[in-house]
Amino acid sequence: MALEQYIQRIDDKLHLLLKKLQQVQAENVLLKEQLQAQEETLAARDETIAALENKLHLAKMAVATQGTPSSREDDEEFRKEMRNKINDYIKEIDRCIALLNS
Repeated sequence: MALEQYIQRIDDKLHLLLKKLQQVQAENVLLKEQLQAQEETLAARDETIAALENKLHLAKMAVATQGTPSSREDDEEFRKEMRNKINDYIKEIDRCIALLNS
């Protein structure tokens, strides 16, 4: 009798363990879905932030090109920024030309 009771307890514990495993797996799936949703939300926010930063940058450049910098430092900063932007464009054009030639 003791052996049958021992086996029954092990069987009960096994069923309980399997039930907990299923619960943990279901929770894991739910958490993965929530993580995916949060990552998508974060990516959308990052895109929005990048677009707004770009608009702000363009607005600053537009104000600076109107010839009304608030100080000589702003004018020099604008020139450096414009040089860097032009150099970036030239590098990108050179890469495109290299790709077309290859």
